[in-house]
Amino acid sequence: MRRASGDGYGSHDCLERRSPAIAPDRVLPADIDVWPDGQSINPLESDSAIAIAHFKDHAAYHPPLIARMLELERNPAFVDRLMRGSCGVKVRHVDKWDCAAADLIHARAQELFRRMLKTGEAVVDDCWGNIYRRNDYCMPHSHMRATASVVYFLESGEAEEPGDRLAGKFFIADPRLKYCTPYLDGHMTRVLVPNAQRGSMIIFPGYILHGVNPYLGEKPRLTLSWNINQRAIEGTAAGAFRETTGKPR
Repeated sequence: MRRASGDGYGSHDCLERRSPAIAPDRVLPADIDVWPDGQSINPLESDSAIAIAHFKDHAAYHPPLIARMLELERNPAFVDRLMRGSCGVKVRHVDKWDCAAADLIHARAQELFRRMLKTGEAVVDDCWGNIYRRNDYCMPHSHMRATASVVYFLESGEAEEPGDRLAGKFFIADPRLKYCTPYLDGHMTRVLVPNAQRGSMIIFPGYILHGVNPYLGEKPRLTLSWNINQRAIEGTAAGAFRETTGKPR
């Protein structure tokens, strides 16, 4: 198994280079496995195509990853600021963040795809980070150009809002899923809210409807997302979105 140092992983440390004020003992360890020994993948409810993995070593690489993501929020070359219901501020191209921790989590998303689909290939069509601040949310949507989509939970933000335990929660709401239609096929009466925490990574088919409830905290809520296929798709994700919808991404 490849590690986060050597062969392009860990060739630089974004924490040490870019955020010298952070304690030096929080640099990315050189021996983090892309896929840790014994790492489990657990199906969500009755749908085996939707699963979650929780990485217990996340504290070792979250500080530099968070620092780099928030730094790039100030770089217009990486950022999309869309309407409020479009999943907060998007920081594009995780694979180009010039950060060892980002390289690591990018490789983990691809490896989760390979293991779930039992394939040797994992080609990322698009990848980005989402920065949610107070009142940001994500309307239900699905992903074009994706055999599977992956979401990584980097920072949960504030604790649950008193009286609203679903505030800021990722959910799946799709009438094609049995879990969401317990009483009558095709009639959705329940949403699937995974027990996602810091360090959790969820994979699901790209066509599945999902979203995020309005976030009410003050501290940023941070996630990363990937659209992945077994083979490269012609064109680009941004170009395909523009061609399909007639709107710039």
